[in-house]
Amino acid sequence: MSIWKYEMKKMLFHHKGAWLIGLYFILSMASLAILDKPANPDMELNRSEYQFYLHQVQGPYSEATGSFFSKEAARISDAKVALQRITDNFYDGEIGEQEFLTQSETLANLLKNETGFKLAYKQYVYVREHPDQRDFLYTNGWDGLLSNDSLDLLFVLLVLLLVAPMFCYEFESRMDALLLTVKKGSKPHTLSKIGLAFATVGLLCFLSAGLRYGFYAFKYGLGNGNYSLESLSFFGTSTKEVTLLQAFLGITASKLAGSLCFAVGVLFASVCLKKYAITLFACTAVVLLPYYGLPLESTKYFLPGPLGFMVATGYFRGNEFKPNSWKAQMDLVFREVSLPMGSVVFAITFGLCAAMLVVILRKRSNGWITKRRTPIGRRLPFTLLLLGVTASLLVGCGSSKGNRVDVAYNYASRQSFQQDKVRIYMDPKELELGKNQIVFEDQASGEKHNLVRDPLTSLTRIEGALFGEGTHVYYMKYDYEKSGLREGVTRFSIIGVDTAKFKETIIFEKKLSADKGTVLGLVKGNAYVASFYLTVSGFFLDETHLYLIGQADGQTDGQTEIRQVNRRTGAARVILRIPVLRSLAFDGRTIYYVDERSQIAKYDTQMDTQTVIPGLVTRDFILTDTELFYLNRKDQQKLYAMDLRDSTTRPVTQVPVLSFHYDKPYITYIGKLDMKEERVRVDPD
Repeated sequence: MSIWKYEMKKMLFHHKGAWLIGLYFILSMASLAILDKPANPDMELNRSEYQFYLHQVQGPYSEATGSFFSKEAARISDAKVALQRITDNFYDGEIGEQEFLTQSETLANLLKNETGFKLAYKQYVYVREHPDQRDFLYTNGWDGLLSNDSLDLLFVLLVLLLVAPMFCYEFESRMDALLLTVKKGSKPHTLSKIGLAFATVGLLCFLSAGLRYGFYAFKYGLGNGNYSLESLSFFGTSTKEVTLLQAFLGITASKLAGSLCFAVGVLFASVCLKKYAITLFACTAVVLLPYYGLPLESTKYFLPGPLGFMVATGYFRGNEFKPNSWKAQMDLVFREVSLPMGSVVFAITFGLCAAMLVVILRKRSNGWITKRRTPIGRRLPFTLLLLGVTASLLVGCGSSKGNRVDVAYNYASRQSFQQDKVRIYMDPKELELGKNQIVFEDQASGEKHNLVRDPLTSLTRIEGALFGEGTHVYYMKYDYEKSGLREGVTRFSIIGVDTAKFKETIIFEKKLSADKGTVLGLVKGNAYVASFYLTVSGFFLDETHLYLIGQADGQTDGQTEIRQVNRRTGAARVILRIPVLRSLAFDGRTIYYVDERSQIAKYDTQMDTQTVIPGLVTRDFILTDTELFYLNRKDQQKLYAMDLRDSTTRPVTQVPVLSFHYDKPYITYIGKLDMKEERVRVDPD
């Protein structure tokens, strides 16, 4: 017992173990609080609406559930059509204001939970595929706790720094030979070190699991633990018949076994290598090289050793495939680890650990190994190891220019930008061929050049959306990965080009591939988040934020969503949801858009407030530096202009207009009655 107490005191205080353990839990809690993002952000943003439907269908699938969703989908669809119809009738003068307000209020109440219904319906579609193995439940808590394939690098580092000095300290101080000559300096001393390592690592593993469980239970809730594991889409192909709570306990037990195995490996390396720095390097390489180097995620679960057990979730997943458009087939991206195969891997790993323990005891039991040892260098500061780990914290954000944006951006003209005497636009000829190329045209000489000077490879695609202000033009692109195992978009980027110097700067980057997207093993690339970036159709920016226009559910027919992304930290949030995207503009601070009642609304990005411009009813508008031009539904679709300074309005045409576009300083429009194209100057000389 005295040896045990002595070794514990030495580990916790002399080797700064207590400080390291405290730092680990502080960083873990801070990382969870700061970096954790819900697997489905819409469930959090619309929690009350979603819960309204979930409470009615929660639990196993039944025929009554299917009937409920069919009737509710029809009811919501009819209400949306009716609301649009009475809105058109009101502005066309067919019904009075009181009748419009009464009917629209009734229909709006029917549609107030529409977003929640969409979320519940998507879950219904998933559950319906295998109704006997899946249940309806609130998934964000269990998804955060279980649905990841990441390694806790902070925990790996903590185990290394706690266990490695146990024997390496003796070699550094040259006490190893002396300890082996005393009565209790050989086997009892070695067994006490091994026991202390096991007890410490085991306790830390349980505390870490408890911390994560408590965090997700507090933030999201972890109810319905008796529901099937397949209820989470991450385990949708699993053949393991376990509940959510059983899966958590199994993953925790697996992580415990893997952590103990890793501790044995660290002790073995320290006894054999006898040098602290080399021990740290070798043990880190044994874990990280296969984790980051293996092309197939499931491979690490078939390798004997601690890595697969320390990640653990893969032992509960099933076979997963991904379509390969090149070969018109499905490629395997994750191979299920069957129970017999998992048992074999565990048995081999256990045998290796037993063999390493035997070697440790033999090497530490010979009291006559007293040969002179070469001096050992000073301990390498563990900050060098932290340097490689913290590199993963870097977010994909380029530098910001810091200049205030003061331009009129219109979503309708997002494929072109007009400078003083230069026009930058997407080449229509290339667009017809399915290619995107940005052209830089001098309007005085007519000369044309490609704006993007770097050669484009087959693994990069420029998207048809631009934003410009001053001498800077910004465009978006996707990077692809194509191989025998994977194919798909891996990165979304916003690139800024200084047209005076043709110098490119990365404004924003987002990794879209979901595999190994970890930050210290605490967060993971999210397929739901990635799906939004794949639908981005336009963007604009100000001095601190980037604004992306895409689809809320990652589908082309979904609700339009505008997300505000901090250009420095990469943090994103949804600021607007627009049922149908008609016209949209931005003046450097305020976003103008058409709401579901055909009114022009404004969103102030600095004050985070929304207001409706009274009296402006339209479906199409264009914003300029001084005025807002719109088709006035209250006056037979005639073209009107509103002064942005005093909100006064004036008619621009005396005839109804079918469509129009702005080409500074002119507006070109097509008359609704005669279909003739006319042009009128609207900007002062």
